[in-house]
Amino acid sequence: MQQMRLTHRQIEAFRALMLTGSFTEAARFLSVTQPAVSKIISQLEEELGFALFERIQGKISATEDAHILYSEVEQSYRGLDCVKRAARRIKNNSGGSLHIAVMPALAVGFIAQVIKRLYEQDGDLELSLHGYGSDEIVELVASGLFDLGFVTTPVDTSQVTTGPVLSTPSFCILPPDHHLSAKREISVFDLEGEKIITTPEGAASRLRIDSLLSSLNISRTQIIEARWSLTIAELVQAGLGCSIVDGFTASAFAQRGGLVKPLVESLDFSFTYITSKTCSKTKIVKRFNESFDQEFKTFKDRLLSNSFIN
Repeated sequence: MQQMRLTHRQIEAFRALMLTGSFTEAARFLSVTQPAVSKIISQLEEELGFALFERIQGKISATEDAHILYSEVEQSYRGLDCVKRAARRIKNNSGGSLHIAVMPALAVGFIAQVIKRLYEQDGDLELSLHGYGSDEIVELVASGLFDLGFVTTPVDTSQVTTGPVLSTPSFCILPPDHHLSAKREISVFDLEGEKIITTPEGAASRLRIDSLLSSLNISRTQIIEARWSLTIAELVQAGLGCSIVDGFTASAFAQRGGLVKPLVESLDFSFTYITSKTCSKTKIVKRFNESFDQEFKTFKDRLLSNSFIN
């Protein structure tokens, strides 16, 4: 069986004719003469072994076979357009895709501001954002399923590469009309005997809080454990207890009208970003982290000034 010898020029002429429906317009589209287009199409039909156009009373009409072929041609052109766009993004240091896994505290609201800032600079970037626990994030990033992750510290660095350690102060969130609501700030001594809602045992934030309370010999009635910071905030708002939370959760809680008080004692919530040891998207990760750092600086300044508290 003789092999077809199709040329790029023939496919271009065929596509132009399908798009314009006229030899004259196709010629103008390709910047050639009308006879040239007619000759190229005739050669293409001869090479294919079937007719692409019917010529009736000076007008052309695409055959059913032409429509079938055209759908394949368009798929190829769409693929080529994707390659061109990718090349343009690489040249302009923009676009691309990034899969990010974040701990629940960041997913509450802060990360949306980071993404908004990033998209103001690069609207072509494709992002996929998912929330997981820190231990899960380490495994997902190490396996390559996610390009970037944000987790609480400490982190096992045998599987991933870590960025700088960042931190926010902790705050106390209270139910509406709580008897401590009149206080300007809350000490952990104020929480003696209070019902406390916390993260589960083993969680980094739980370990820090338990260590602080134990060191000061403070007892409390713990009634509910919840994995996600957003769930903890909802339980507090429902009047089921108090909680000590990170700055991200406290800020989101205050925005919804919740009662937030600075914590007298120093209790930092520390976290970092991680990538796999074989990360191939260093440019995109760097752009994201630059936006993160800019937004985080503004956010932390606001936390330290307590200006977000109602």
